[in-house]
Formats: sequence, C-alpha cells, structure tokens
Amino acid sequence: MKNVKSIMLSVVVFTQTTSSQNNNHKYYLEGNICGGVQKNYPVTGIGGAFGFFISSNSSIDLRTREVYSFQNKTIIGAITVNYRYHFNNGLFVGTGFAHHHEIFEEHFLNQPAEAALGSHHEISHRSGLNFEAGYNFKSLSKKGFFSCIYPTTNVIASYMFLDRSMNPLVTINFGFRIGLNKNKP
Repeated sequence: MKNVKSIMLSVVVFTQTTSSQNNNHKYYLEGNICGGVQKNYPVTGIGGAFGFFISSNSSIDLRTREVYSFQNKTIIGAITVNYRYHFNNGLFVGTGFAHHHEIFEEHFLNQPAEAALGSHHEISHRSGLNFEAGYNFKSLSKKGFFSCIYPTTNVIASYMFLDRSMNPLVTINFGFRIGLNKNKP
C-alpha cells in the first residue's frame, strides 16, 4: 500500500508540473545550479540567464555559468548567447555562440575580481559553439506573484574551436525562472 501511495503522489506531482510552455512573459531571469563533465572530468557550479521572447515560440538567451573543474583545478566562466525554439509542450532547443574564460584556482583566489571580470592576465579565452535542450515546468501557482516563477532544466554542451584544451563542456542545469513583463493573452 505504501508503494501505491508513493506512485500516486509521484504521478500527481509529475502531472501538475509538466506540459507548460511558460512563454507568456516578454523577459525572464533565471538562476540555477549545474553539474557535468569537461572531457571526462567532473565539474560543478552555478549559473544564471537573461532572456527575451521575440515571438511566442522563439527567444534569445544570454547565459553565464561559473563551474569548477576537479581534474585540473580550474574555474570556467562559460558565457553563451543562444537562439531558442520553444515547443508547445514545454520542451525547447537552442544553439548559438559560446565563450569560456578559464583560469587556475590559485590565480582566481589571488585576484578574484580580475578573474571574475575576465581581465586577469592568466585567463585563457576560448570561443566556439553551444547546443542545448531543456524543459520548462508549470509555474508554481496559477495566480499572484508565484504564477511567474517556474522550475526549468536543461542540458548544455559547449565545444571550443582551434584549441587543444579539454572539450566539450557538458552541464545539466536545474533552477528557477522568473517571468517579467507579462504579455496580454
């Protein structure tokens, strides 16, 4: 009986949080945690995004992530600019430009402001392409302030060109998005 209750609860939670486009906002902000791999080595970090819809199914997304590579003790500042296509069931795909600022942990700790701003003399700059696929869940509420907050998840793969350093960087991100400037139905 306990298993049946657990399954029923899981089904209710799943059906209440799935199948939602959430594209009824002109702009959005996002915060997330991420984990993944660079080449075959683990990475983890945090990220954020700003985006805006250019039509009901298309948006432009500017995303930054700060991830830590456990293999070579580097901090990777991953910046992406993507065009996204949003399907009507909550799924989205995107592609665009990627740029990484990579710096060793010791240099980051000695001069964190310069490292975070990308102006430290020891930073390695790399550019390439980015691909992503993700899902927007239903908003947390149907009315009020929480109607514009909803969970989102995505997988991002960045591949840097003309460089023999570790490729690709793949992260799984989970966070919350806040919709701003609600469109009229």
